[in-house]
Amino acid sequence: MSIERSHRSARRLPFPRSSTSSRPSRRPRLRFPPVPLSSLVHGLAAALAALTTLAGNGAHAACGPTATPGSNTAVVCDGTTTGSASVIAAPGSTGVAITVNAGATLATNATQALLVRDASTITNNGQITVSGGSGSARAAMVATGNDNTMTNNGAIRTTSGGTVGMLVTSNSSTRTLLTNNGSIVTSGGSSHGISTLGPGNTVFNNGTIAVNGTSAKGVYLQGGNLVANLLVNTGTIATTGANSPSGGADAVHANTLGATFSSRVENRATGTLSSANGYGYRGQNGNDVLVNAGTIEGHGGAGNTDAIYMGALGVGTLILQTGSVIRGGADGGAARADAFLEGSGTVDNAFRNFQNLTMRGTAWSWLTDASFSDGVRIESGRFDLPATLTSPVISVLPGTTVAGTGTFAGNVTHQGTLLPGPNDGVNVGAFTVRGNYLGTGAAALQVNTVLGGDNSPSDRLVIDGGTASGSTAVRVVNRGGLGAPTLADGILVVQAVNGATTAPGAFSLTQAVEAGAYGYRLYRGGAAGGNADSWYLRNSGYAVGATVVGSLAEAVALMETLSPGSGEAAMPVQPVKLYRPEVALYGSMPLVVRRLGLAQLGSFNDRQGDAQLLAGDPGGQGTPASWGRVFGESTRQRLRGDTDPQFDGQISGLQLGHDFLAATDGAGGRHRIGVLGGYTRASGDTSGVASGGTNTATGRLTVEGYSLGAYWTRIASSGWYSDAVLMATRYRADARSTLGRGGNPRGTAVTASLEAGYPLALSENVTLQPQVQLVWQRSSLDDFDDGISAVRFQRDNAVTGRLGARLEGRFSAGGGVWRPYLKANLWHTFSGSNAIFFGPADRIANRRNASALEVGAGVVGQVNRTVSVYGGLAYTSAVGNTEQTGVQGQLGVRLRW
Repeated sequence: MSIERSHRSARRLPFPRSSTSSRPSRRPRLRFPPVPLSSLVHGLAAALAALTTLAGNGAHAACGPTATPGSNTAVVCDGTTTGSASVIAAPGSTGVAITVNAGATLATNATQALLVRDASTITNNGQITVSGGSGSARAAMVATGNDNTMTNNGAIRTTSGGTVGMLVTSNSSTRTLLTNNGSIVTSGGSSHGISTLGPGNTVFNNGTIAVNGTSAKGVYLQGGNLVANLLVNTGTIATTGANSPSGGADAVHANTLGATFSSRVENRATGTLSSANGYGYRGQNGNDVLVNAGTIEGHGGAGNTDAIYMGALGVGTLILQTGSVIRGGADGGAARADAFLEGSGTVDNAFRNFQNLTMRGTAWSWLTDASFSDGVRIESGRFDLPATLTSPVISVLPGTTVAGTGTFAGNVTHQGTLLPGPNDGVNVGAFTVRGNYLGTGAAALQVNTVLGGDNSPSDRLVIDGGTASGSTAVRVVNRGGLGAPTLADGILVVQAVNGATTAPGAFSLTQAVEAGAYGYRLYRGGAAGGNADSWYLRNSGYAVGATVVGSLAEAVALMETLSPGSGEAAMPVQPVKLYRPEVALYGSMPLVVRRLGLAQLGSFNDRQGDAQLLAGDPGGQGTPASWGRVFGESTRQRLRGDTDPQFDGQISGLQLGHDFLAATDGAGGRHRIGVLGGYTRASGDTSGVASGGTNTATGRLTVEGYSLGAYWTRIASSGWYSDAVLMATRYRADARSTLGRGGNPRGTAVTASLEAGYPLALSENVTLQPQVQLVWQRSSLDDFDDGISAVRFQRDNAVTGRLGARLEGRFSAGGGVWRPYLKANLWHTFSGSNAIFFGPADRIANRRNASALEVGAGVVGQVNRTVSVYGGLAYTSAVGNTEQTGVQGQLGVRLRW
């Protein structure tokens, strides 16, 4: 009896076909012609024999059209079958396609359930169960040749030892694609989930592989001598079996058949490799690459604590990417493995027996101690290290950042940025280099420091037993320090211990470091010469001539260089405080505000020209008038005190006034009561004690003032006059230091003046008029913050007196009366101080006790009864131990109505 089946033409047996279809099966109607009894018996026997044969091979019932397909044959398995069912492609066949439909069940005790040879496919959408079987290459799905594709979208289960879920059998098999989108469950010794022999095969696991058997592996990659095998896992591969002397129950094992074996395993973001008793990943003798962005957990190794083993003979590569989690140690095996960090993440597991570590990601934290036999290389991103990394050569490349409280044990070449300490905005700490340190290129050290007095908290770099050389820029970030004087060594930022040395110039500040009233400098060694190789921030120093050095020992050495053999006793060494430039700049503000007030106020003659211009008409009644003047001044003035602030600039202004009341009293005295208003502006450069210098340029200051006031003038019949003025001024300042910092405070001032003069006739046309004036000024400037410190001005009450004389002549010309004059005034500002507070405690005071002599000349002309003009020039110079010079000029006009 012959039954022929083909995918092109097939004759169906006259028996019902099992199916999971819901449609009712149609039974064929058998019609038997009359036959002899003997023939009937023989026919029934033959039919029974055929049924028996089919029952022994369920594939003939559930998979069709053939169980041994040849080339270009498609076999579909549908329904349920048991026994020894299998579909085995014919030797030499290609283009075979075997499909197990969804809902179909293929349960067999055959050696292989499904097998193809070359360029063929197996797709399981149903369920395959394999139990029993004998011989080698026992598996649910098998590919023996090249260019095959096996896909599991359903469920595979094996229940006997040595039976694999999906298998590539030949050492020479290559280019086979194995994909698991479903589940593979195996039990029994050496019953691997997926196993490949031969090079260039690719495994994708997007589903679940659960393996329970002694030495059974989740995925077993073998071969790959010519082309690497590849595993990409986005699912779960888990083993729970025991290890044996012949092998471990590893989740993934990349074994070898030769020294050139290679493989690549990518455990992606959702992937998990876990082993209850073996390694999550195990390499062997070849050049294996493991890329992890998922989770790897294992209990392999001598202490049952390792998740990764890179192999005993090969050169392994471990790449950790964003999302990587390793539960267990990572063992580099033969110490020829390299580790790479990509993306971002945290390493908190043990690392040992690795050759190199390369950081080429964006942000990684390394939390455990580890050693690398060749080198550590930070190529990109930020590397946080609270642990110890030991390696003979450690390189930090440009554009990278190393941060933390850890240790580099080895020789460090640093070209990036080092951030010692926890960098949490609150606490400080140290980073240690246990070896030589070389800063080169763009090397930077950034420390968080509470800028205050001695021993203030600060991050620091510790050089332990080595030598620091090269050039490293130090950046200081102030963490709430309000500034305070350093009286001893200062604030430690680079610490040399255990015999470590640092070269002069190894560290230097790249920007101004300021807090409160002080500027800080970075000095090598303590203030008294101790701790010679450590580096400190101090806001004090020693001045030798125009040079400021950090320690007394340096000052002695410098003095010996400048004056050999002079000895310490002859040294003009002065301890100095390092004020920031803004301190002297702001110290000039009260000085300029007072000077603007005095310029706007002037004297009676400055404002109205001359007392004779207030004379009444021929009838004796006074006539109201309006007046105005413009004035300018070039001035330089300095105060003495903590910062010796000096202003060198120009003052200009405009003033207008009007007599709204003119009257004559019973004694013949003429009264003028009026209002005045004006605008003044001062703009110039400032200098003073700053950064250790005594006359250092500190910035530029501009102050504008708007004034409004009233005056009362009385001219007695005898010619003497008295003048009272009360004036209020609103100021607006713009201060900018040489470092670009400053503020725009506003302020107010009240000025009161009493003045008197008495003319003494020397001849008919010449008079000498002694004068006296007393001025009181109360000024205040608003508080502000310049980004370094809060700045608060103490309210200022100043009293200034003037004693003067005016020698005046008189002549007529051009129909008018002209009065040329000479004047001399002694100005004196009575003792007091201007105090400025930086932060809550730093008080900087400068004395305003000063005297100056003013001499000048001018002319007053009464052009006609209505119009008078006046103008003059004056020069001012300091008297005594003060500094003030200036040249003033003005022009005025008075109109009588």
